[in-house]
Amino acid sequence: MPKILNPEELKKEIDKLKKEGKKIVFTNGCFDIIHVGHISYLKEAKKLGDILIVAINSDISVKKIKPLRPINPEHERAEVLSALEVVNFVTFFDEETPYNLIKYLQPDVIVKGGDWKVNEIVGADLVKEVYSLPYMDGISTTEIINRIIKKYTKSNTSFIHQSSASLIEKAKKIKFLILDVDGVLTSGDIILDDEENELKIFNVKDGHGLVMLHKIGINIAVITGRQSKALQRRMKELGITEVHQGIREKLRVFNGIVEKYNLKKDEIAAMGDDIIDLSILSRVGLSFAPADAHEEVKKRVDYITENKAGQGAVREICDIILKAKELWYKFIDEYTNF
Repeated sequence: MPKILNPEELKKEIDKLKKEGKKIVFTNGCFDIIHVGHISYLKEAKKLGDILIVAINSDISVKKIKPLRPINPEHERAEVLSALEVVNFVTFFDEETPYNLIKYLQPDVIVKGGDWKVNEIVGADLVKEVYSLPYMDGISTTEIINRIIKKYTKSNTSFIHQSSASLIEKAKKIKFLILDVDGVLTSGDIILDDEENELKIFNVKDGHGLVMLHKIGINIAVITGRQSKALQRRMKELGITEVHQGIREKLRVFNGIVEKYNLKKDEIAAMGDDIIDLSILSRVGLSFAPADAHEEVKKRVDYITENKAGQGAVREICDIILKAKELWYKFIDEYTNF
């Protein structure tokens, strides 16, 4: 009998086991990076009955509550859990909470970690027994991620300088996004034709990300040291009016934008790729750099994208902001029903 089952398959097994007099224990969570705290918790949960069911948040569910997660996809998380002797079955749920799944499966016992009060545990009204088990202090997936980040920050393997929670909190506050152009919206390559025109290649996904931000009321500005008709045309297509070209003193324009829109530091995000951008990056609430930015810039920003400039780096930060503001699925629903 396989351990990983969909809810319908699992329901049939539970009904059989109940007829045999087995006591069914249910717990749930993301279980993104399995650690010793999880193992200890699951061992204690199993002691409360005969059969232990672990319902994991699907990738869709995790992204609703933790926009930068999961680290590991649902099928990998399920495989790891199913390999544990104390776990009898693993299943998935797409909602933010497993309430409907609990109602459907009808376990005898629900168990959650010690940060949950018994009367607040989802599904407590549906079962006879509810327990809140203590966690092991200082051990969590977030702590493991932070230890990895701290250890490898000085190498190119590190993308995030802030913890996921810190980054999300900063992204929630953003009202204005400021972007460099060459090396951010484009790869940084400069194409000149024989008629002294400067040509640029823009990424369509970056553009759509900016359109979505604009739709939710986030203003966008681009500030660049170069001049290009191609940039003016692209920004017009995207509905971006704050287009500042030929700017050598970017800080002067930045200060003008702050005053014009009455912005606070933590309401501004910015992305740059070279040291000329540091005057702005050091004065905003949330700073970004593309994966191929100058090393000096990458040392000083909150987040380094996995994507390179002109290849989805801007879209990556747009998605982060949308998810942090819990508006990502607004667009998913909109386009699904378009």
